[in-house]
Amino acid sequence: QQGYFKPSNVEKYIGDPNQIIFRSSWEFKFLKWCDSSPSVVKYSSEPIAIPYYSPLDKRGHLYYVDFYVEVMDNAGKVRKWIIEVKPIKYTKQPVPPKRMTDKQTANYMYAAKQFILNQAKFEAAREFAKTRGIQFGIVTENFLFNSI
Repeated sequence: QQGYFKPSNVEKYIGDPNQIIFRSSWEFKFLKWCDSSPSVVKYSSEPIAIPYYSPLDKRGHLYYVDFYVEVMDNAGKVRKWIIEVKPIKYTKQPVPPKRMTDKQTANYMYAAKQFILNQAKFEAAREFAKTRGIQFGIVTENFLFNSI
């Protein structure tokens, strides 16, 4: 599922509220949460390009993190986050299948490459966030389907 998100609370969005792109149903769900949650002060979609080095092709690339969010904590302090929305399976090292059929081998190789690439991106995002005094977080199905 892809499309443009139409916010109810336009004043919370940083940027053009007519150009809020979501690239998955999970990103759409996260946008709805940002728009409706009273703890979210400001947010934006794909606002930051972070340079990273890919160990797969040995070249530099840009990683467009999914979201920037400013959240008011219980103490009344605003916390700034850059957020990636990702299935938990792409954040963990894949387990080799018991039987290596052609299809299982191809799936495993794809998952392994995604894991390696994601780790490079996440490390670059953590460093980017750390040097700017903000947090980097990964939102998975555990948050999307159990917390909101």
